[in-house]
Amino acid sequence: MEYTEILRLISGPLIGAVIGYFTNMIAVKMLFFPKREIRIFGLRLPFTPGVIPKGRPRLASSIGEVIEKHLLTKEDITGHLLSEQVEQKVTEAVLGKLSSNSRNMIQSLAGSDDVQYEQLKSRLCETLSIQIVKAIESSDASSTILEAFAEALKRKVSATPLMLLINDKTLGKILQPTKEVLDNMIDEHGTEYICLILLNKINEAEAKSGLELLNEIGLDETTVRNTVKSFYFRIVDDSVDNILRSVNISALVEKKINDMPIDDLERLVQEVMKKELNAIINLGALIGFILGLLNLFL
Repeated sequence: MEYTEILRLISGPLIGAVIGYFTNMIAVKMLFFPKREIRIFGLRLPFTPGVIPKGRPRLASSIGEVIEKHLLTKEDITGHLLSEQVEQKVTEAVLGKLSSNSRNMIQSLAGSDDVQYEQLKSRLCETLSIQIVKAIESSDASSTILEAFAEALKRKVSATPLMLLINDKTLGKILQPTKEVLDNMIDEHGTEYICLILLNKINEAEAKSGLELLNEIGLDETTVRNTVKSFYFRIVDDSVDNILRSVNISALVEKKINDMPIDDLERLVQEVMKKELNAIINLGALIGFILGLLNLFL
């Protein structure tokens, strides 16, 4: 067989492969190019802009709907959040916070430095002290205390000769001035005394961890762990519906894609489907080669 005959036989499949390769390559490129419509004499050139730039709004809407209805459903999100792995991480994070120094824990949650924390603590003590003093004054606690003292004193001396001296009239003369003194002390210095007591108690509590403070009221670590789990499950179960209603995933995805520059969108698709797009191009070459071979026998 002569050289020209061999060249004639293989030229068909080779030309078919080249045509198939470049045809599919152009088709893939036309997914993104041209990026804007081209007009000649005021008429839009067919196939401009490319498929994806032209259909981006529809594509964005479709992707958003697919993600919301099939990929990020309520059941999927709830199932993930309530999985044992996530639940354990959340529980350990909470227990980790509770295991740290109470002062550090509060400062971390409040996002405050030492100066801000001390100011907050002082304001808290002052506010609580004022409220406690108001409660004592409104309840006339001094009268209650003195009346209890008088009753206890009368019982104490009831079987002694002093009972002749300790009577209601005598006690009244003694207790009335005492009540006035107590009321004045509460009014003038009650806030100061109570605030000092509260500061001392807070300072004692600061040196302990949250778990130690909870343990003092009868809650051990196991109980706290179970409580955190239960609270977390309840929060997730109650909140997922509200979150999904307030966050429109479909609209969010659609807006994100529409706002994305076309170059970035092309780069994203290329990164995700680079192998697949190259396979389409190579498949065009293969099909062209096969058609070229078939043409030899037809």
